[in-house]
Order: sequence, then C-alpha cells, then structure tokens
Amino acid sequence: MSLIDPSDAPLVEALGGLDGGASKFDVLNFPSTNIEWLEDTLSPLVGQLTVSTASDATILTVADVNVFQPGHILLIDSEKMWVSTITASDSELTVTRAYGSTTSATHATTAAAVKIIGMARLEGAGSDAIGFTDRTTGSNYTQIFHQELKVSRTQNQINQYGIAGEFDYQAAKAIPSLMRLIEKTAFYGVRAAGSATVARGMGGLSTFITDNISAAATLTQLLLQKPLQLAFEDGGVGPWIVPTSPTNMVRIKSLVDSSLFVRVNLENTRMGMVIDEVMTPFGTARFMLDRWATDSELYYIKPENAGFITYYPWTQEPLAKTGDYEYGQVVGEFSFLCKLDKSHGVLTAIAA
Repeated sequence: MSLIDPSDAPLVEALGGLDGGASKFDVLNFPSTNIEWLEDTLSPLVGQLTVSTASDATILTVADVNVFQPGHILLIDSEKMWVSTITASDSELTVTRAYGSTTSATHATTAAAVKIIGMARLEGAGSDAIGFTDRTTGSNYTQIFHQELKVSRTQNQINQYGIAGEFDYQAAKAIPSLMRLIEKTAFYGVRAAGSATVARGMGGLSTFITDNISAAATLTQLLLQKPLQLAFEDGGVGPWIVPTSPTNMVRIKSLVDSSLFVRVNLENTRMGMVIDEVMTPFGTARFMLDRWATDSELYYIKPENAGFITYYPWTQEPLAKTGDYEYGQVVGEFSFLCKLDKSHGVLTAIAA
C-alpha cells in the first residue's frame, strides 16, 4: 500500500524531533501544561537621551541610567564623552564633553543613540555599581493532537493485499497525518491558555520571533541576508535554518539563475541549481524546503534556541465500544519552545 499524501515534518526533524527541546531548555515546572523557562541578557551597550543636550551642557538625562557606570566612554553622533558621576534619582549622567579631541555639539532626543564604546576608570577609584539586567520568563502551552480509530469487526478480519489488519493500518497512518498538523502549528500556532470551552494552544514562530524583522516586497540578495545582519548586530551567531516554502525556494533559486556571475561550460547539458545554503558576512543560512511553510515569511531560526517538547507521547489506546467495531484513538500532547528572540530573525511581507 503506497500513499502519495505528503507527511514530512522537516522543521520538527531539523530541531531534533518532538522532544528535541528537552535538551536545549532548562524548564522550570515540567511537566506542566504551561511550560516556562528563564532568559537573561548582558548589560546593554546603548541608551537614549530623553532631554536635548546643548553643546556646553555637562549633564545628560537618559531613559535608563542603570545602563551606565562612571568611567564609561560614550558616543553620541560624532562626539565622545566621559562619564564622571551618575545621579540615579534624576536619571542623569555628569560627563566630560568633547572627550578624545572630538567636537562638542548639540544633541537632540532623536539622536541615533547614546552608545557605550569603552571604559576608562580613574586610578585608585572606588567601586561603582551598575544596574542588573531583568530576567524574563518565556512560556508556551501544550497542545493536544488526536485522531479517532474506528473499523468494523468484519473489515478488520478481511484479508487485504498489503494490509495485515485494517485497524493497525489506520493506527500507523494516524501519526504521519497528525505530524503535518504539528509542523503547520509551528507557522500558524497561537498561544492560548485554554478553558473548558476553548482549546489550549501552543504559540508558533510568530509568537516568539518578534525582533530582527525586515520587510521585503520582492526578494533580493541584499534583503535575503538582512535578518541575519540584524540578528548578528543583536548578538546572534549562525548558522541559522530557514524553513522555506516551495514558492520562496523558487524565488531564491531565481536570484542565482539570473546572476551575471554564474557561468557554465558549453558542454554542460544540465541546467539549474538547488540552493541549500547562503553564505553571508554574518553567518550561514540553510534554506530547508518545507511544503508547510508560508509564502509571506522566512523565519531565520537559531536551532540551538528552539525545539519541540513532548508532554505526552503518541499513544494508541482502545476506547469503550458500543457496537460491532474496533474502536480506539491516537493521542499526543506537545509544545514548542523558543528562547532568546534576538538570536533569530524574520523576513516578512514577501509579495506574491
């Protein structure tokens, strides 16, 4: 017996299977239908002015004073400054202007950023505190997948070519069928706590990858690598995997086919090229053909920071029957985990 219906789940497989996330996440309360984990970051190296600063002012008012420490060297626009003291109660930094022979200038609150570019402490200075980063909690709910099995007693006894027993055949067919839905949930899933009348649901990629977003009406080589650049600037390190719909795989392939730098010999009788990886200055992206991926997004996933987890494994079990038939179900409960948002990226709004 052969089936043509596709049942592959390449993203689930690439992330280590239905329990691949168990080794990547230190979950706090497992087993639980609301799975939680902690995330943390290093101290930021950038802040923001909240009050415009004149060219001769020695006080900067910033949004988060806890980012800064005496001895920090700052860069606003093209002017460098040195922080001498901090007044936490007023969110103010006292600075030496035009540090390092730069030119003092007026800086508006719309300035690009208050960048921390170095540190120069005074010899013999006492210790100074710096603010702690806030730990955050990531979470997702488990989701139940189920398929009923019901075969008449007579049908189950018939000797069919290629099928030992109809009930066992239907049971074996159920899991590949349900795996398609798990894979699609990664792209369409919405996180929901659930209730007695609303099914509990696990959030997918869009729930967790909300940073390093770049829009692309039309795919180009430059835009294709933009999410990687954004992730790299946020501290992410490749390689990344990119589940890619058939439509987008053709679009990416066309970038190579139309390139002026591709040459073939006249003796070559084979035409075309399959794109598996794209090498960029920021790391390598492996484009993975996934028939369930959406055409409008490309998710750049750091595989070490994402995976599925099994709350209850696939189980085939009999159910009470009230008639002349074999009755049962296949059921399993799983969730999707994704941490460190800044290590991933997404290309959105890809035009049809």
